[in-house]
Amino acid sequence: MNARRLAKIAVKKRAIQKVSEFSPLVSLLKRRKLKTIVEIGTAKGGTFYVWCKIAEPYATIVSIDLPGGPFGGGYTIKEIKKFKKYKRKNQRLYFLRKDSQDSATKEELIKILKGRKIDFLFIDGDHRFSGVKKDWRLYSPLVKNNGLIVFHDILPHPKVPKCKVDKLWNKIKIDYKHIEFIDRYDDCGWGQWGGIGVIYYVGE
Repeated sequence: MNARRLAKIAVKKRAIQKVSEFSPLVSLLKRRKLKTIVEIGTAKGGTFYVWCKIAEPYATIVSIDLPGGPFGGGYTIKEIKKFKKYKRKNQRLYFLRKDSQDSATKEELIKILKGRKIDFLFIDGDHRFSGVKKDWRLYSPLVKNNGLIVFHDILPHPKVPKCKVDKLWNKIKIDYKHIEFIDRYDDCGWGQWGGIGVIYYVGE
């Protein structure tokens, strides 16, 4: 299935994404062999669906999402049953309904990974500056060299003043090879929103 079709399905499954931004990200990811994916902020599972479809058939895919968390986090046990149907035959899916900013959650993830590094980390959880900064600091060291760390909502959001992903993005992107997928068209009447930033991660 091509990237644009997958992006449209993600939005239909209630991913809060712009097809014009999400489609080129999916195209980029499809060119990689993704064996280990971690998503912080799954919500209704639209993006999670896509990760299952583009990952390797034997991939490990982990969702971390806090029920009742900031910016509409969390999903129900019933929804997990639905998400499990997205997987390909030999994929392993894990759902951590916990606070990504709790070090105990990171330790649980490390146990799941069993020494493997993350190929693709998607950060789309707590959009406050302190929250997204902590997710970056906690989980980026688990990403392999030249792995991808992707942030959603890297544009300033005038109508959502607590959304400060742009502040962190503009601070860290200067230290890494990166790419941005930005469409400033307001397709929802929300004012400026969205923007996807991709970091080609190099560990210390």
